[in-house]
Amino acid sequence: MRIIENNSLEALRTCNYVYNNKLSCMVSDNLYLSVVATNKCQCDCPYCINSLTDKSLELPLEKAKANISKAVGELGIKEAVILGGEPTLYKDLIPLIQFLKKESGLRKVGFTTNGIKLKDDDYLKSLLETDVDFINISYHRHGEFLWYSELMHIYDVFSNNKNRQTQRLRINTNIWKGNNDTLKSLLCFIKQIQTTCDEIRISNIIRKDGFSVNPQQRDDAEPMYMNDEEYENLFKELLDHYSYNGYTIIHNPAALGFVNYYLIPTPSPIILNWNIDSKVSEQVCENDLANRQIHTVKCLVSGDISLSWNKDNIINLN
Repeated sequence: MRIIENNSLEALRTCNYVYNNKLSCMVSDNLYLSVVATNKCQCDCPYCINSLTDKSLELPLEKAKANISKAVGELGIKEAVILGGEPTLYKDLIPLIQFLKKESGLRKVGFTTNGIKLKDDDYLKSLLETDVDFINISYHRHGEFLWYSELMHIYDVFSNNKNRQTQRLRINTNIWKGNNDTLKSLLCFIKQIQTTCDEIRISNIIRKDGFSVNPQQRDDAEPMYMNDEEYENLFKELLDHYSYNGYTIIHNPAALGFVNYYLIPTPSPIILNWNIDSKVSEQVCENDLANRQIHTVKCLVSGDISLSWNKDNIINLN
């Protein structure tokens, strides 16, 4: 039996915010850390905020370890997710995970990947041996970088790992025009992948608008975007479908700050990340910082700890 604990599903979390004198803002008691390991990536997805960054940059491990240790101690951070770019291209990914798991004081550690390098069984097993708690794979119907048969094999290796009971694999998928943008295509996609993961998270694409990491809007991304009404209609159809079929939908309007979550408790739970009618810059503490409710801090690819992806919001650690 595979049991998913409540604390492994962010859609079920609640945040209590307490004013932090050091940061001069309200901070969640479920504060977590995003670690940018590298800007390198094999892909060049037009909707990705990493698409226009300097691909040569990699996290200086020793500097990051020192700053993360201070941040965890001072801010009470409980969990970290390693991002990119593509984190599996970071040469020190395994030492980074080992540090975060065993030395930093964090309770839970995982990473988000396109899954390409996980096709190497030996590499995947070496990652799982670090006792990493979760792996999120970004996978889409029209993704040409990881095929369904490869995803099945990855999950088979993952499921046979000795630490299986404390580890989980999630599929993250974005919706855009032509990619699961109808109820029929989305339900077919869910049916296909639900036996290859422990959780599924479905999200809309957030428009980029003067975002400090990616100040430009790529011309080839614009045709991909659905408007708010199109997303709302699709998401409501999805929820109605599962409700009609006997599932009790769990709604958490503010599990992690601005993110509006719905949870569909299927055997592989579906998390609907309902995040429309907002802009990236409104969500990353770029404006009116004192009145923000902070639920995540970032370790930038420079190794500095920041309240946003903007290097101007670096935290002064003791």
